[in-house]
Amino acid sequence: MPRFNLINEPWIPCLMLDGTPSDLGLHAVLRDAHEIREVFDPSPLVTVAVHRLLLTILHRNFGPQDLTDWQSLWRAGAWPASQLEAYYDQHQEGFDLFHPCRPFYQVPVMEDAKTHPVQCLAAESASRNNATLFDHSNNANPAPFLPGRAALYLLACQGYHTGGGKSSPFNLHDGPLSRGFTVLAQGNNLFETLALNLIAYNRFSPIPWQGEDLPVWEQESPDTPNQAGTHPRGYLDYLTWQSRRIHLVPEGNPSVVRFCQLQQNLKLANPFPPDPFKAYNRDEKYGEVPLKVRSGRALWRDAHTLFQLTGAQYRRPEVLNWLAQIELARRRAVIDVQAYYRFTISGFATTDKAAKIVLWRYECLPLPLVYLNEPMLLKALSEAVIVAEDVGAVLQKAVYYLAHLLLAPESDNPEARQPATGDIRQVADHLAAEHLFWPCLETPFHELLMNLPEGGETVESEWRGFLKQVAHSAFNQIINGIEPSARVLKATAAAERYFRRALGAAMKE
Repeated sequence: MPRFNLINEPWIPCLMLDGTPSDLGLHAVLRDAHEIREVFDPSPLVTVAVHRLLLTILHRNFGPQDLTDWQSLWRAGAWPASQLEAYYDQHQEGFDLFHPCRPFYQVPVMEDAKTHPVQCLAAESASRNNATLFDHSNNANPAPFLPGRAALYLLACQGYHTGGGKSSPFNLHDGPLSRGFTVLAQGNNLFETLALNLIAYNRFSPIPWQGEDLPVWEQESPDTPNQAGTHPRGYLDYLTWQSRRIHLVPEGNPSVVRFCQLQQNLKLANPFPPDPFKAYNRDEKYGEVPLKVRSGRALWRDAHTLFQLTGAQYRRPEVLNWLAQIELARRRAVIDVQAYYRFTISGFATTDKAAKIVLWRYECLPLPLVYLNEPMLLKALSEAVIVAEDVGAVLQKAVYYLAHLLLAPESDNPEARQPATGDIRQVADHLAAEHLFWPCLETPFHELLMNLPEGGETVESEWRGFLKQVAHSAFNQIINGIEPSARVLKATAAAERYFRRALGAAMKE
């Protein structure tokens, strides 16, 4: 009988403080968290899923019920090893990936279920209806996964598997992480990262208990699929939510996994509990809707929205509210934490009409904690982003106008032939103004985030000057890249006049 116990077997991909990669088991990764730089996998979905598992174990053992409890844990600088060892000893069987009766995060063999290539668990694979992002396997010849890799994708699948397909006992529904993006605070080592995301956990927060709240491996009678939806029993139940009935099929000795069974399991009941690591807009029809990844738009462009205080139309990630409390305690010299850390944003975008993943995002930004409690500073940051959006829009409109003139030089005459909108858009897209503008702003925006709290108006002025410089550079690259002719020179001259006037208006010059 194959066995793979996640407590001691190496499977979690880590980078040590010196940058050395190392795979560790659950016991070692939490025991030595202060000696590990980070958990990192090529798939950001896997990375998020592993953090949620580690947070579940920490919440189960240490709470913390409030900020006072949290301070004690933070001051220790490492997780209490003896308490974790006792917990693992008590739940050895619950962490066995191939347990015959209760395999970790799975169900036993399903007699009525089809067998699929194990790649169907990986959102970035070419399996199912996904675009091939990084993987080049195929359904007819599935590559084997080692048990540790299968465990990583098992975690990610339970959180990120998208709905919309046929299944049993009812059609597939979204996992808890499949819509919107996830925010995680990042410390100087894994201990700090986990601690910064270890928000207050009690019967009322962040998800009220309905009965006894336990992670799935401790539940004697896990919930069964209900098409009407199921309410989480509490935060630990939610963090280990089993959106799919999955069974990994091990083969060989030592074991590998080529195939698995997969069917619908738990559907979250409406209204969904707000995820503490997501931001939400409030919609009159749909209620709270998570902010989502958008094609062609980097996530840093929404950083000012993430920081803003929760209000009538918006709910910021609860983890940022928690960090805001820590920042206030830092100012009172109650807690010895830094004034800034980093945070990551992870998620994917799907097509509108199908559960087909078309791209994903993973970004890491500075996190000066001062933003979390200062509305006026947030306003300044928001205005800086709005100016960038305005300048980007001016550049885009100028290039659209240029495309119009290239197709029909006399189109300013109302009686002249007007080009089709689709043709103009095709030429404008080919000129790729956005690709020459927005990528140039990412690193300077990081600097803006860091410098604005102290630099104020000087930093704002430098940012505006930089935006103007980048916009001019992008427009010049576009017009210089077009093969010259009398027709082209006339079009570019007219478009340049339009661009300069519109840019001056956007910059209020």
